[in-house]
Amino acid sequence: MENVLSSRVPLAGAGMPLALWLAGRFRYHSESAWRNEIGQGRVRRNGIVAGADDLLSLHDEIAYHPKDAPTRATPPIAIVHDDPDFVVIDKPAHLVAHTEGAFAQNTFLAALAARCGDGVHLLLVHRLDRETSGLLLLAKNAATNTLLQQQFAAGVVQKQYLALVHGRVPSEHFLIDAAIGPAANSLVTARRGVRENGTPKARAARTEVFVQERFAQHTLLRLVPHTGRTHQLRVHLEHVGHPLVGDKMYGRSDAEYLDYVQHLKADGDPAWDHRLGAGRQLLHAAELTFVHPRTGAALHLQAPLPADLQAMLEDLRRE
Repeated sequence: MENVLSSRVPLAGAGMPLALWLAGRFRYHSESAWRNEIGQGRVRRNGIVAGADDLLSLHDEIAYHPKDAPTRATPPIAIVHDDPDFVVIDKPAHLVAHTEGAFAQNTFLAALAARCGDGVHLLLVHRLDRETSGLLLLAKNAATNTLLQQQFAAGVVQKQYLALVHGRVPSEHFLIDAAIGPAANSLVTARRGVRENGTPKARAARTEVFVQERFAQHTLLRLVPHTGRTHQLRVHLEHVGHPLVGDKMYGRSDAEYLDYVQHLKADGDPAWDHRLGAGRQLLHAAELTFVHPRTGAALHLQAPLPADLQAMLEDLRRE
């Protein structure tokens, strides 16, 4: 079955040429590469083969038909808790919790919905980064999705993560209270950074940190986010000088990250010739506590350490 990647044009993209918008939105191709894909007839705008310089309108549907896109098998996904109204899974790393976009061929929602029953349409209550493993909550209907998202907004939901970071963290327990916004003077649009309170687009962010285990040059941390900002844990860990093992963006310069992007575009090894210390950022959503939206009962769920993080910890202990 052909893979089709689709996305709708947001307000910021209205009036932009198609190739330029695609290059900014989906950076796995450069603008020239996107022009080539468009020239091959692989990009459609509202169902019609598009031109590279077509000016986009708000809500245009852009569909990309990659050439010879490989079929990717979905790894086994453990269901941690199944309920008539929602399901909690233990998401493996490298699966994308999105229904469209640059990695749409890796989404797993359709296969998971089929396991949950005929006619079930799953809705993401929250998201995990592609490389982050662990507990993910999905609603089976719109009403439950609304109620669960209200719990997130009200701070009722509690999440705990395990993170392996560079360096030996000296304090057993501390709070990182630092606002997060777009990174200052960065060439990377997606990068976030710690900003002074009152900076435009900066939002308050707090992360509680507990040391779980120390090694010669690394530390295993338990992280409790008290807010939910984009890249919050990664930004806060970089801010205190202990970035995540395997992080491609944080704990390194813009130039280094952009080198990595070019490396991937040239079909390079995602582990970046062992420069990252791990095959992915070693962040795991280990615990999730929330209130059952129908019964009012408290639910506390846990996901075991994934195999890659467990293996890394065993290696560090032997050292």
